[in-house]
Amino acid sequence: MKKQKLSSGEIARICNLNKKTLFYYDQINLLKPAIVEDNGYRYYTLDQIDRLSKIKALQSVGFSLAEIKQQLYVNDISEGIATLNRQKQIIEEKANELVAVKNTMDLKILELEHYNHIGINQVYIKDFNEEWLYVDNPSPQEEIIANYLFDGYHFGIMLGIKDYPAEKIEITKYKHMDNAKKANFKKEKGRYVGIYFISGEDHIIADALKAMTRIQQNGYSMEGQAFVKDIASDFVNFEHGNIPFQMTLKLTDCKVK
Repeated sequence: MKKQKLSSGEIARICNLNKKTLFYYDQINLLKPAIVEDNGYRYYTLDQIDRLSKIKALQSVGFSLAEIKQQLYVNDISEGIATLNRQKQIIEEKANELVAVKNTMDLKILELEHYNHIGINQVYIKDFNEEWLYVDNPSPQEEIIANYLFDGYHFGIMLGIKDYPAEKIEITKYKHMDNAKKANFKKEKGRYVGIYFISGEDHIIADALKAMTRIQQNGYSMEGQAFVKDIASDFVNFEHGNIPFQMTLKLTDCKVK
């Protein structure tokens, strides 16, 4: 019995594909038309729909076309299972990465909403959970480079100041770590005083000290390092290179009267 033949357009419509996709599959020898007539017309057969179904199924679980081409010729069940298990592991890793990105975006949205609510140069109090950080050795200000490319989503600088206002400041860069084993510094859980201020790359430290003075003028007593972080520049553009920063310092006691 002669097999029913389908044109490129017909099989593309049946399988919800673009004709260009079929031509590409032909070029890479993934799925060639069963019949190519003298006039150049290409035809497929019904049994090739099953092969297209396998291709689509393997694509749906993340296989590349090169991997699909190899998998279609696997006749050993054990090898096929091993390949699928490897792909499952890749998908699980990608899923974990997406969950981590979602969590980061949730935190970033909360930060920006809090910034919008509080406003610039307004002192506020906020409770923070314990946080593990990796802190670099003290560096001159001009040598500090902190951005997403080098440090991920959560990074900033720490200002080590013993007296306020300070003549000498120890500047270090920090980034958030997932656990204590990777960290060399613990930001203590507790109540912190915070402020948002606007600054640019050339005068962050000077503006941070002004923000610290404003906190003092509001009657708060602070201790330890000042944590300064850019809250938005990797996600939002600002005019004239000035961007909002958040500064937080641990409270030593209640507001001074």
